[in-house]
Amino acid sequence: MNELDLNLREKELRCLLDFSRLVETPGIELDGILAGTVQILPPAMKYPEISCAQLTLMDYCHQTPNFRMTEWCLSSPVKIHGEVQGTLTVCYLEERPLLEEGPFARHKRSLLDAVAERIGKITERKLATAALAKSEKRLHDIVENALVGISIIQEGREVYRNPELQRLIGEVEDGVSFLELPHVHPEDRKKFSATLRALLSGQQPKVEMVCRFYPRIDQTSSLKWVYCRATRIDYRNKEAVLLNLMDISLAKEMERMLRIQDKMSSLGRVAAGIAHEIRNPLSGINIYINTLEKLLRKPVEEEKVDGILQQLKSASSKIENVIRRVYDFARPTEPQFDTDDINRPVKEAIDLAAAILRKKGVRVETDLADDLPLCRFDAQLIEQVLLNLITNAAETLNREEGRGRIGIQTRRQDDRIRIRVEDSGSGVPEELREKIFDPFYTTKHGSSGIGLSISQRIVEDHGGTLSVATGKWGGAIFTIELPVAEGPT
Repeated sequence: MNELDLNLREKELRCLLDFSRLVETPGIELDGILAGTVQILPPAMKYPEISCAQLTLMDYCHQTPNFRMTEWCLSSPVKIHGEVQGTLTVCYLEERPLLEEGPFARHKRSLLDAVAERIGKITERKLATAALAKSEKRLHDIVENALVGISIIQEGREVYRNPELQRLIGEVEDGVSFLELPHVHPEDRKKFSATLRALLSGQQPKVEMVCRFYPRIDQTSSLKWVYCRATRIDYRNKEAVLLNLMDISLAKEMERMLRIQDKMSSLGRVAAGIAHEIRNPLSGINIYINTLEKLLRKPVEEEKVDGILQQLKSASSKIENVIRRVYDFARPTEPQFDTDDINRPVKEAIDLAAAILRKKGVRVETDLADDLPLCRFDAQLIEQVLLNLITNAAETLNREEGRGRIGIQTRRQDDRIRIRVEDSGSGVPEELREKIFDPFYTTKHGSSGIGLSISQRIVEDHGGTLSVATGKWGGAIFTIELPVAEGPT
């Protein structure tokens, strides 16, 4: 190899070195790499003084100031993911002696191909990096502007939260374990912590729950109902929990209003019987007052007066008991779950409906088990469900001919408590047994159609089920199943 050849090879190596340095320049963009490449190539040619270069790639086009397309040129395709997306070209502005490829030697072809190939690879990497950055920004914007609160918990500590979560649960002090979050309502803390622990221990891959949160711990009036979903994920090569929280306070308030509406509807259906229960003692009071008035005009007969006063007290007490039962049932309250005997709300519902059942001539047959285990429930809500089922049965029987009857039974079924309300009516056709639990579906004139839907939701909130079938009398039989309370009873 003569001195001229060594000099040319040195130029080629310097060109490749300069290209590598160009590519490795900190912060350089693709456009800068392409612009620098066309400046590096001409000095590596055999006749640099009459050399020029051009690089076209997708929407980019860079060339030396003296570039002019001539018949003495050498070109290499630039491929991205195997497809030609551009061309790298070197031209001589004047004619020179012919070699292997026109006036260019074979090793110039190798140089141009090598640079073109590297440009293709660099472009692929730059495009992938740009696409990833764009995707990450898009995902970041979605998360930051989501209507759902999003948090990432690692080793019991919160490592990320979006603005919506900030609005939902407020500030969390540094060092506070998310498993012992003070913002959670006291009645929900045990459930919240136990559910997350079950997830972290690997018992479940995903958990869902409804909890109450205080955005500001010092203001209990700021209570929010939140639907939570937690999933195990990998975050920055470490195990973490992705927590999604959705504010359902408005939905809960609407649900509460619907429950009140349904409760008032049930109360309205027994109002006639309640009026009858009050009217009888009131009539007695009026009679006793008239009798007492006559006695007081005569010489005092203490024994008769005392008897009448006792009768007045008894009648007054009956009215007070009826009003108390109505008041206790009607007043709006937040759900209060206590561990108790399920027969208690069953009996309360039967007592509240007793008057209307007597008026309609419906016979009630009760079969309440004495040895039931304790159950965790909200007494008012369960009473509301039962009153709804009983009054529905009474209205069905009112449309039937003959004297009807309603059977109410409680039993233990393995680890569940079963309550059944059965009537001797015409029953529910099989094709309607799913529809009757749909909101606003009704077969009765003037009915809102929300009673059974709300009843089913109440039972499901207790971890139970409400279903309908055909009973032994040929009518409908509604079955409520509730879980037995955990722990010793």
